[in-house]
Amino acid sequence: MNKLIRLSSLAHKIGTRGSSARVTSFFPQRFLTTSTTDDEKKDTIQKKEPTSKQPSLPTVEKILQDAYFKPAGPMHDGVSVIKGNPNDETTLITPEDSQYFIPQVETMYDERKKKKRVLVLATGGTLTMAPCPEKGGALAPVQGAVTNYMKEMKELNDENMPEIVVHEYKPFLDSSDMGPNEWAVLASDVRSNYYHFDAFVILCGTDTMSYTATALSFLLENLNKPVVFTGSQIPLSEPYNDARRNLIMALIFATRDSIPEVSIFFHDRLLRACRATKVNTHRLMAFDSPNMDPLAKIGITIDENEHLSLPRARGALRVHSRMDTRLLTLRLVPGFDDGVLRQIVNSNDLKVLVLQLYGTGNLPSVKDSLVQLLADAVDKDILVVASTQCHTGSVMMGHYATGIALKEAGVVSANDMTLEAISCKAAYLLGRGDLTVDQVGNLMDVSLRGEVTPSAALNPPPFANAYQRASRKGKIYL
Repeated sequence: MNKLIRLSSLAHKIGTRGSSARVTSFFPQRFLTTSTTDDEKKDTIQKKEPTSKQPSLPTVEKILQDAYFKPAGPMHDGVSVIKGNPNDETTLITPEDSQYFIPQVETMYDERKKKKRVLVLATGGTLTMAPCPEKGGALAPVQGAVTNYMKEMKELNDENMPEIVVHEYKPFLDSSDMGPNEWAVLASDVRSNYYHFDAFVILCGTDTMSYTATALSFLLENLNKPVVFTGSQIPLSEPYNDARRNLIMALIFATRDSIPEVSIFFHDRLLRACRATKVNTHRLMAFDSPNMDPLAKIGITIDENEHLSLPRARGALRVHSRMDTRLLTLRLVPGFDDGVLRQIVNSNDLKVLVLQLYGTGNLPSVKDSLVQLLADAVDKDILVVASTQCHTGSVMMGHYATGIALKEAGVVSANDMTLEAISCKAAYLLGRGDLTVDQVGNLMDVSLRGEVTPSAALNPPPFANAYQRASRKGKIYL
C-alpha cells in the first residue's frame, strides 16, 4: 500500500521540529491511518515527502485547527485493508456529535486515483457468522471472520473492483439490539470518513435492517454518495450461501455514482432504504419495496430504473444524531378495547401514536369514543398518524366517512409509507428540536428522501370519476 498517508481534514495539529513536519492527532487511534512500523506512536501520522510528480497536500492547519474529537464508543475496533498491503494497520475515528463541516483533502496520487475506495462497516448479523469454538461449533457472529473471508475472495481482487477497507465493530450486535444510539454511531462514522471514501457498505442483520437503513437515510442530510446496506439469510462461511453475491453486488453498486442515496441490496434487487421492508424470514428474497419499484435489478445485466433516481443534493453533508423515540404503534383488531389506549394517551409521555388501520384508513364507525380519544390526543400535542395494515396501497383519508372523521379530528395520513419510514421520519423530525408538532404533521406528506408519495400523486380512490383519474394521470413524484 502506498506509504503516503492520508491526513484527516479535521482535528490535526501541525508542529515543526527543525526542518521536518510533525502531525499530531487530537484523538487516540481513531482515523483511518496507516502505521509503517511498530515503533511509531499510534496517535502520530507519518507523511511522505511529496515528490516532484506529486502535488503537495493542503495545509491542515489552514483548514481547521480547533476541532475536537472524543474517543469512539465500545462498538469501535480495528480496521482491515482488503486490497492493499496486508502489513498495514488502520484505525477508525469517530468525531464528537457536532455539525463541523469536513473539507475534502486530496489523498491519492498516480494509479490510486483511478480506484474508488469503499469503507465496509460490519455491525454483525448472519453474514458475519462462522462456527464458534466457544459455543461448541455452533454458528455465531465471529470477530474477524468476515474480514478473513473477504481477503480470500478472488472477486474482490479484480481490477474493476474498488479498494476496500473493512471495519468490524466490537462487539458484534444482533440487529434486534440496534437502535437510535447505534444508528447515530453509524451516521457519525460515515460523516468522519465522508471525504476519504467514495462510498460505504454496511453489513447488518436482516431483522431490523430496514429500520437502520431508513433511519440513516434521514440522519444523513444532503447525502451525495452511495450508502448500501446488505446482509444474508445464510452465513458467508457456508458452502452454499447468498452472502457472497449480496456482498459483491453491494460493493459494485457502491461504486456506481448514479444512485447516491441510502439503499438496501438483497437477492437480486437494489431498494430505496426508506421504501423497503422485510417480507420473508426463510427465502432469499427477504426484502421488498411494496409501493415503489426497485432502484435496480440484476440479471445478465444491471437494469437501473433511472426515472426513480433522486435529484442530487445541494449543500454540504449534514449529519443528525437525535431522534425522539417516544413513539407507539398500535395495530387495530376487531373488538379491541380502547380503554387501554386512553391510559397511554393520558400518560403525558407519548409524542407520536401510529395507528395501523383497516384498508384505506378505516376504523369502526360505531366507536365515536375512539375518534374523540384521538382528537383529545391531538389537543395534547400528540402526533397521531394513520397507516394501513395492507402490504401495498395507501391511506386515503377523506374518501370514506370514517376517514373524514379522522381527518377532522386532526389525524395525519401516512399515505403509502412503510411502518419503518413512518416511525423513523417522525422520530427524526421531532428529534431535530426546531419543529412544532403541527409542522411535523405537515411534513409527513412531504417527500424528504423519497419515502412517501404525496397525496396529489396517489392513485385515485375506487369509484373515482373521470376527472379525478385524468387529473393524476402521467404525474411522477419521487
